[in-house]
Amino acid sequence: MQLFQYPYSHNCAKVKIALLEKGLTFETPTVDSALLRSSAFLAMNPLGKVPVLEDGAFAIGESEVIVEYLEDRYPNPPLLPQSAEGRARSRWYSRFHDLYLGPQLSTLYFALSDGRAGLPEFAAEVERLFALVALLEAHVDPRPYLLGEQFTLADAPYVLSYHFIQILSAAHGRPLTDAHMPRLARWFAVASLRPSAASVLTAAKAALADG
Repeated sequence: MQLFQYPYSHNCAKVKIALLEKGLTFETPTVDSALLRSSAFLAMNPLGKVPVLEDGAFAIGESEVIVEYLEDRYPNPPLLPQSAEGRARSRWYSRFHDLYLGPQLSTLYFALSDGRAGLPEFAAEVERLFALVALLEAHVDPRPYLLGEQFTLADAPYVLSYHFIQILSAAHGRPLTDAHMPRLARWFAVASLRPSAASVLTAAKAALADG
């Protein structure tokens, strides 16, 4: 099994956490622009993006599709609740991350190098991050994980993104600290101790330091 990924990508981190939580053995080949444009890679994911999971003869892209595949293909240990209501709530958290919070973090990340961060109007993008975090903070009630005692796919997307919330807000001069999001901080204090989360965070920090 191979996971094509960037260690500093929150979408890739979600998949890696799911693989580690399920105890699956996988490799992470080196990914570069030439690989992403290659016919072999485009055959696996015509969008030319990571993450991509190659499991034997089967390959699939898009992080949410991949983790749902893993849940179907390797159901133990489960990373979704048993009830329909619990599964729906888990998917809500994943959608909120992938459609709103994650893209906003990407906007702030790329703005640091493309010149947008210095524009007066970019302050609205930082405010949008604050608003999204406030919405999430008001919605969560960790016990100790987002859906209760079980670590699920609801938690996986936020492990690396929590770290990015802090470092990117600080890089834009508006630090979002644990004091701004005490419920999420309480969740992260527990979730980040899981071996899967610790592995992803360590790899991401090392990759960012090298970059």
